[in-house]
Amino acid sequence: MITERIALVMLDGAVPECNDDPHHTRQFYRSIQAFAEVSLKLCDEGKFKKLEQFLVVACKLFKDGNATVKNGVVNVYLFTLSNSMDRQPAARKWIEPFMPKELRMEYARLHYASGV
Repeated sequence: MITERIALVMLDGAVPECNDDPHHTRQFYRSIQAFAEVSLKLCDEGKFKKLEQFLVVACKLFKDGNATVKNGVVNVYLFTLSNSMDRQPAARKWIEPFMPKELRMEYARLHYASGV
């Protein structure tokens, strides 16, 4: 199971020492937000092979992560991507085909939940 600490290593490559956040939850949420922003930048720059690698990492975090990590992937990473995809049809055209099916299903839940 991937914890917040392991997820930080997967996202940033290092885990800062933080005494007031023993499970590294706040740092994880900051890192996953930055990860989403970089993913959007890769899409804008047309670096789709790298974007696909980012989506694979996000999928691995989602599939193998604990509840907090899964929550971060859906509510921060996918939400950030979905905002861009909803506002810019070109972004959807470039991001959605590279999404693993698990993330595509979660994206659909996010996207269509507001219509229920």
